[in-house]
Order: sequence, then structure tokens, then C-alpha cells
Amino acid sequence: MQSNQPDTPSLRKKHMNVSARLRAWAVLSILACAPLVNRAAEEAAAPAPEKKSLPWEKGSVSFGGFAAAFDSTVSFGRSRTGGVSFNAEDLFDLDTSLTVLRVDAMYRPGSSLRHQVDFSYGAYHRSGSTTLSSDLTIGDITYPIGAKVDTVFNFDIIRGTYSYALLQDDRMRVSLGLGVYAVPLKVRIEGQTTGGHEAIEGANTTLPLPALALGGQFQLIPKLFLYTGVEAMYLEISDFKGSLLEANVGLEYRPWKHVGFGLGYNSMSVNVEGETTKSSYPGVDFLGKIGVRYSGLMLYGKFTF
Repeated sequence: MQSNQPDTPSLRKKHMNVSARLRAWAVLSILACAPLVNRAAEEAAAPAPEKKSLPWEKGSVSFGGFAAAFDSTVSFGRSRTGGVSFNAEDLFDLDTSLTVLRVDAMYRPGSSLRHQVDFSYGAYHRSGSTTLSSDLTIGDITYPIGAKVDTVFNFDIIRGTYSYALLQDDRMRVSLGLGVYAVPLKVRIEGQTTGGHEAIEGANTTLPLPALALGGQFQLIPKLFLYTGVEAMYLEISDFKGSLLEANVGLEYRPWKHVGFGLGYNSMSVNVEGETTKSSYPGVDFLGKIGVRYSGLMLYGKFTF
């Protein structure tokens, strides 16, 4: 079938103009898309960027000397009905400062390094001997003025903590966890009384104390790190009352891959109170209250893996 529309020169010219415009738009589109195509090809051919390695170690063991200053309070008898309370350093001439060895260990299971298990141990054992300048009555026992009294005040801090890093990158690590403290405790007073030689046990037990833990680690510059941490608890169960607060901050320098050195400040306050020798809380078999507060500096060496 033939078209009835005449093939005039003006019509042919019009078709040629349209075709020219289409070809021009096609060329412009190709030229505009060429840089994008080239960039996509280059990105596909380029190797994937390397993932930043984290500066946090898999595990470590630390050994250090901890120089602490003490302030201790000891009470005998039920505090609700009135008991004898005194400052242990002042009355029994206990050392107000002590330098001890402290051991810390840490391990992070898994490849993400977000899970962390900590362990630390420190033994704080003191003894004192003094001559009383006034009568001292504890319960039905009286140590008269001039009597020589020997005192033992020992406690250990054994701590295990599990924590999880809520925030972690190559510059900082912030974690939240739960810790358990085991506190072997011994308080003993003995001396000559009007009725003979008498000894009083304030406590000779091991107390488990749970605590919430919050920690932060920050890489200030390569090889230099800032560490902070707080652990706290408060319990009032049956005839037992206990509280614990520990805070620490320190700087650590790692001149080599597996060796570091640190200087830190640590402060701790522990208060335990027993109102009966048959409390339902494990380890509470004493009447009285014992409070220990200490703080000091720790210098340590660290081995990482």
C-alpha cells in the first residue's frame, strides 16, 4: 500500500533534522556516561581496602608492685544494739601503708575481641603490736591499760570479671560486665586480760561479693593507652550487708609488640557487716562490721599475646 502523503523536499528535510538530533543526543549520552563506566571498571579492578587492625591484645599477664595507704574500721557486736567500733591503724598500730605484689591476667575469646575475662589477685596482710593506753572492752572481755595486744588484720582480693565491649574500634573500647570478688578475711585480737590470755576473732572467713563493671580503654597515640574502670556493688540480704567500690585509671606504654609497662592509680572501699553467725549469706559467720579503704599507685610490667 502506498502512502497518500506526498514526498516533498520540505518533508525529507524535516526527517533528516530529526535523525541528526537523535544521533547528536546519542553521542552526547555516550560521552557523558563514559567517565562513570571507566570509574566503575577501575573500582572493580582495584583491590579491596585493607581492614584496620585493632590494637587490642588477645590476652595478657601483668605483674606489679602496688603501694597502698589504708584506713580500716573494725566493730564487734551487733551494730543495731550498739557495738564497739575503732580505727584499726590507730588503736593497734597497724601499718598505714603497704607494698604488695599484684597479679592480673586477661583473655579475649573469639575473633571479634569483644568478649573479655579478667582475673586479679592481691594479698594485703598486716599485723601489729601495741601497749594499751586505756582499757579496751570487747563484749565480756576487758584488756586493761598497759596490756600488750597483738593484732592480725589480713584480707585478700581475688577478682574474676566477664565483660563485653559495647563500643569497639581502633581508637577506643568501652565494655560492661559482671564481676565476682572473693575476699578471704581474718581479724584477730589477742592479749593479756585480768582473767588470763584471751583472743577474739573478728572474722575468719571468705566472702563472695558480686559487682557490676564498667571499663574504658583508649589509644591516645600509637603504643600509648589510657585505661579506666569502675566496679561497684551493694547487697543487703538476711543479716548481711555489704558494699564495694573500686576505681582505677592508668597509662600503659608498649614499646614492643608483646611487652608493655604501666603506671596506674587504684582506689577501693569494702564494707561488710554481719548481724548473726548463722546468716543465710555464704561466708558470714561473724558478728560485727569491717570496713577497709585503701588507695595507691601500681607500677607493672605486661606480657601480651
